[in-house]
Amino acid sequence: MSTILILLTVSTHPSDSVYTLQYQGGTFLVDRSQYQQLADAFLHGRIWIDAHVPDWLAAMDNPYDEQARGTLGMQTGDPSRWDWAFYHGRYYCYFGPLPALLLFAPFKALTGTDLPTAVGCAFLAILACASLIFLIETLWKRYWHGTPRWLAVLVCTAIVAASGLTYLVLVPWFYSIPILASLALAPAGIALWARSSGDGHHTPRTPFIAIGSTLVALTIACRPAFILTAVFGIILLWPQIRTRDILSTRSRHAILSTIAAILPFLIIGCAMMAYNTARFDDPFDFGAAYNLTGCDLTQRHVSLKARLYSVLLLFLTPIGFTREFPYTMDVFSLDEANPWGFLFRNRNIIPEQFAGGLVALSPICLLALPAAIRYFIRLRRSQNSHATQCGAIGLTFLVLAVLIACIDGPFGVNARYLCDMTWLMLIGTMCLLFVWNTDARENGRRWLTVVIVALLIVGIGLQLLWLMTPGRSESWNVSNPALYDWLRRLFTF
Repeated sequence: MSTILILLTVSTHPSDSVYTLQYQGGTFLVDRSQYQQLADAFLHGRIWIDAHVPDWLAAMDNPYDEQARGTLGMQTGDPSRWDWAFYHGRYYCYFGPLPALLLFAPFKALTGTDLPTAVGCAFLAILACASLIFLIETLWKRYWHGTPRWLAVLVCTAIVAASGLTYLVLVPWFYSIPILASLALAPAGIALWARSSGDGHHTPRTPFIAIGSTLVALTIACRPAFILTAVFGIILLWPQIRTRDILSTRSRHAILSTIAAILPFLIIGCAMMAYNTARFDDPFDFGAAYNLTGCDLTQRHVSLKARLYSVLLLFLTPIGFTREFPYTMDVFSLDEANPWGFLFRNRNIIPEQFAGGLVALSPICLLALPAAIRYFIRLRRSQNSHATQCGAIGLTFLVLAVLIACIDGPFGVNARYLCDMTWLMLIGTMCLLFVWNTDARENGRRWLTVVIVALLIVGIGLQLLWLMTPGRSESWNVSNPALYDWLRRLFTF
């Protein structure tokens, strides 16, 4: 899998380029070396980025007005940067600082050169892949009882394929870095919590709890929405919480386990609050509203209706199939002939390249709702504590997927944001389906397994089609025409 991720990364001939962008009649400057410059700032003891700020930008009453900013950039020939945070006359990186601290800054300090973003993406994607596999293996051994190894391997393959790792390395820009870093941290942290009381040990293993809490807590310094996965600490450690082996003062071990669970969140949370205060004068302000992008985020109001619509699009946007290779299209294409244009035109959403919603690209999620309903119906009659806890874990995964969609939706509906929630949705669905499979009669179990396998295989196929779809960022038909032509000839009959 590591080889595949590396090959996908280099297939688009990535570079940390700087170029001008024409958008809605204005001129802006795109600089993809944001993490490299943040790392350089840290190495020089700064939290702000020492990049050229046009005089006219610093003098603007409202520098977040994209129309005025684009016009002045075009008139002066000195455009402002695109998708950088700007606050009180200085540029900042509003993306999580952890990758810069642990990856880009050490590389610069040791070699004297910048780490290419594509290399950082590939490295983090490999770690994220290992983290997801570790979590799935843990769930299989602890909760998916009776599930054959071959089916667990298929589930693992489908989840990794749908998680967005392949997309993020195909678009190795600075946007991908914090998502990949969080995917490398959160699943491994959850798995360590699950293993902290495994193998017959009732008393929780304090080192596992401490490392798991540290990994999950660090996500707030990458992609803050991932901090919601901290709820798994309560779900997975609930048996020990109930017996007061943790979150109590009944014994020395319980006190140490409590400290191990809570202290990493306090330390890392306080560090991020201090970092936010130093940048934006507010411990809870991560700076996303100060982003110089295609709209004024400081003034943008998203109604509840628009927020819910964005969530529906993230989950339920259909796939736009075509008759020509690669048989799928960008559903949010601005082409006037796009038959799916009614989904986003004249609506208060920010659409980007999109091949389809989460459920469309991962049809196994169609079974999430019926599996959840069945779990609730049979909950009172269930005598299987492992099945009950597995179902609770699955429901938690699903709820978190919806919550993160509610957080992401107002900022855009795109393939990148799907990477925040797809792994949660798929793992949650599989947890509930395996509970269903365990309780089902033999004939029903056989048919349910057939349906699960079929939907997983279809999902993997749809993910492969999405990789080849033209219109997405860094699509092969533009970034690597030779490869695209070879694939077209291979799959055209």
